[in-house]
Amino acid sequence: MSTVETSRLDDELELLHAMYPEQISFEPRSRDLKFTDNSAVLHLRLPEQYPETGFPEVVAGKDFTKNDVRDLTKSAIKALGLGEGEEAIDAIIACFQSTMTRTDHENDTAVEYDSTKTASSVSDSNKTAITWLHHLLALTKRKLALSPAPTVSGITKPGYPGVMLFSGPAAAVDEHINILKAENWQAFQVRYSENELWEFAHGREVREVETMADIVKAVEVGNDGPKRKQDFLKAVGIK
Repeated sequence: MSTVETSRLDDELELLHAMYPEQISFEPRSRDLKFTDNSAVLHLRLPEQYPETGFPEVVAGKDFTKNDVRDLTKSAIKALGLGEGEEAIDAIIACFQSTMTRTDHENDTAVEYDSTKTASSVSDSNKTAITWLHHLLALTKRKLALSPAPTVSGITKPGYPGVMLFSGPAAAVDEHINILKAENWQAFQVRYSENELWEFAHGREVREVETMADIVKAVEVGNDGPKRKQDFLKAVGIK
């Protein structure tokens, strides 16, 4: 394995351990990676040259009630259109989590974005939405994310993973998310969507920051700051 490959995989594993403390295990010799969430388990096998070439194989997947969700997870991953040569484990884990949500909590829509909801049905309320992306790198997409209607405020974080948080009138937030969703993404998941208005340390407008910690600092303001912090960390998988 080349130094470049080792560095990329090490960086990806470090990020995964930060996002999912005590939930990730990796065996270098067998190239087996396991993600656990209480009784749920996702077992992946990484090709020798990953992430430079090859794609993680889903060896096994069990949901909270030990049902086999391997095929469902594979189908969800395939739908993302992930390609070789890029880090993909975080997106695969997100697919697995979404699969568990669908199979075990079909009526729970707390972290799912309802794309069928019309602007008129929410025009009189506010909304805050947190979107998780496999990555946010292209300058055109970053500029687009920073340009919602003037009534929308929020934060974006580029890199791996990408995160976008928008808050404002529900119709304006929905419109901006729909515009962004229409772009070509490897993964685009709205993990938090509530009819509420968040405050930010920078005030109005949407700003780009460098790290997850910067987002936490930006939302941890006002009386609701501690709750907003926990809601954000839960949405992006940092427990």
